Amino acid sequence: MKAIKTIGCALLSLLTAGLLLTGCRGQQEVTEVTIDVVALADALKAAVPFEDELAEPSEAAVSNIYDLDDADVAAKKIYVGSGATAEEIAVFEGTDEAAAGRIRAAVDQRIADQRSAFEDYNPEEQEKLSDPVVVTAGRYVILCVSNDNDAAEKCIDEYTGG
Repeated sequence: MKAIKTIGCALLSLLTAGLLLTGCRGQQEVTEVTIDVVALADALKAAVPFEDELAEPSEAAVSNIYDLDDADVAAKKIYVGSGATAEEIAVFEGTDEAAAGRIRAAVDQRIADQRSAFEDYNPEEQEKLSDPVVVTAGRYVILCVSNDNDAAEKCIDEYTGG
């Protein structure tokens, strides 16, 4: 009788462990996303109303805007305004999730720098900069500074599955 209970407990434990591992594996697959960074940046540019004309900066300008290690960035697409507004789109793919964390820190620093720059120059832009859309999804970091966060979030959700 004792042997049957022991075997029963062992089988129950194995079944429970198997179900837990299957559940974890399913969650990992759901959280992994693959995003075409150029397509998402272009979709944001088309879907979100901007006051300014956004254009792609040169590589030299990107280096001045974001303090990034090139080894962390697998792909990127950035649009910035003329300087009259803080409007901006930046979509980055990190080489891994740790790199995405460092990219996110650079994006957060960019927002802080812009807040400081626009504080006296164009204080009306502070509202956009106080609540920009910043999303980290796996290896990806997405920034959209605009007057329409709902449109930006809806567009980003279509690419991230959010």
